[in-house]
Amino acid sequence: MIKELNIELMCARATSKIPASRRAALSFGWLKVIAALTDACWVLAASVSGFFIYRYYLTGILRFPDDSLNIGAIVAVLFIIVAGSQGFYQINTMINPIRNIKYILLIIAIAILLLISFLFILKVGDKHSRGSIVVFAALALGFVTFGRLTLARISTIGVQNGVIAGRRAVAVGAASELDKILRYDLRRFGIEEVARVGLIQSDETMGLGERGRAQIGDAINLARDLRATEFVLIIPWAQEVLLAEVGNLLRASPLSVKLLPDSTIRRILGRQSNGGRDPPLSVEIQREPLNGWERLMKRALDLVLAVVAAVLLAPVLLMTAVAIKIDSNGPVLFRQRRVGFDNKEFLIYKFRTMTVMDDGEAVVQARRGDSRVTRIGKLLRRSSIDELPQLFNVIRGDMSIVGPRPHAVAHHDQYGALIASYALRHHVKPGLTGMAQIRGLRGETRQLALMERRVEQDLWYINHWSLTLDLMIMIRTCFVLLRHEVY
Repeated sequence: MIKELNIELMCARATSKIPASRRAALSFGWLKVIAALTDACWVLAASVSGFFIYRYYLTGILRFPDDSLNIGAIVAVLFIIVAGSQGFYQINTMINPIRNIKYILLIIAIAILLLISFLFILKVGDKHSRGSIVVFAALALGFVTFGRLTLARISTIGVQNGVIAGRRAVAVGAASELDKILRYDLRRFGIEEVARVGLIQSDETMGLGERGRAQIGDAINLARDLRATEFVLIIPWAQEVLLAEVGNLLRASPLSVKLLPDSTIRRILGRQSNGGRDPPLSVEIQREPLNGWERLMKRALDLVLAVVAAVLLAPVLLMTAVAIKIDSNGPVLFRQRRVGFDNKEFLIYKFRTMTVMDDGEAVVQARRGDSRVTRIGKLLRRSSIDELPQLFNVIRGDMSIVGPRPHAVAHHDQYGALIASYALRHHVKPGLTGMAQIRGLRGETRQLALMERRVEQDLWYINHWSLTLDLMIMIRTCFVLLRHEVY
C-alpha cells in the first residue's frame, strides 16, 4: 500500500522560502540565449580562421580575410535558425552533446549548403573559393563541438548546484516514487520543483479515489498560484490506470505535462547510459497549445489591434455611453465575472444593454424578445457595439482578439460538469470573437448540443492556431456582424 502523505506539508516543504542566492539564479530561458550566442561566436571564429588559414596556405601572405565576418555571420544565423527549429537548445540536448555531434555536423552542412545557394543566387560565388569554405566547415564542426562540450560542463554544474534555474514545475506522483527522487535529481531534467503532491490512492490497481482526484485539483491551483510552467509525473509506469486518470485530469490545465522515468526505469537507464552521458528520459504527454514565441506574437498582435481600435472608436464609445445614460437608469458599463485562461476569473466589460446586472449563481441568458433588454440595448446588441469595451480587457491581458468566448462563472460551472472536454477551452485566452462565432454558434444555448458544438469549434481553433487563422477569423467576423443574428 502507498502510504498517505499530507499534501499541505509536502507543498509547504517544497515551496519554502528560497535563499537569496537561489532567487538570483539564471533562468533556463537565458541559458538558451547564451547557448545561441556562443554557437554564433564559434561559427564566426571558424569563418575567420578558415579563410585566413586557406589564404595563407595559397599565398603565404598574412592578411585578415575581408569577407570572412560577413560569411560567418550568415552561416551563424542560419545555424541558429536550423538548430532552434530542431530543438537543439533544449536543456537535455545542451547538457548531453556527445551523442548529438552527428546532428551538429548535419546542421552545419545544411547551413553551408544554404550559404552556397545564397551566394549562387547573388552571383558572387566565384569570389569565394571552395577550399576556404571546406576549411571553414571543418573548423566550424570542431569549434561548435568544443563550445558545446564546454557549455555542457558548465550547464550541468550550474543546474545541479541551482545556479541555473530550470523550468518551474509541480511534481505529481505516487508517494512511493516521490520518496525516491529529490529536487536535486529533478535538476538533471532541467526542472526546478516548486511544489510536489503525493497522490492518495484508494487501490493501486484502480487508480485515484475521490481524495486523489481532489488532490489533482489542488495541484492545478498550486501550479497557477506558483506560476509553474509544467507538471511532471513521477508514477510507476506499470500503473496504467493511474497514469491515464492523472493525465486526463491534468487536461484541465493548459500547462505541459511530462512523465519522468520511475525508479525501475531510472535504474535500467543508469546501467546503460555510458557513464551518465545520455540525456535523462522524459515523455511529453501534453504540450502547451501555444509555445512562448507563439504567445508573444499573438499578444503583440492583440495589443496593436486593440490600442488602434480603441483610439479610432473613441467617438463611438463616448456617444454610446451618453446614449445609455439618457435611455435608462443605471451604470454605463456592465461588469461580470467570467472564466478565462487557466480557469482564472476576471471582470469582463460590456456596455449595459439590459435592466439587470446578473453575476451570481444563476445567470439567465438573453433570449429573443427578452423584456430585460433596453431600447438602446437592442441596437447595441444587434450591432455588437456592446462588446467594444472588451478592447480594454484585451489591453489588460485578460482576453485576446480571437479565442473561445468567455462564459459567466455560473455557466462555466454548469457546462463544465456536463461536457467532458469543456475545460480545454481555457488552454488559451478567451476572445472577442472566435471560430464558434463565425460558424453561427452565437447567442443563447438552450440545448446542451448547441454548447457541445460551440466547444467543439473552440477546441478545433486551439489545436489549429496560427496568426493566419486569427486574421481570417477577424475578417469573417466583420461579415457575420452584418447578419444581425444577435438578440
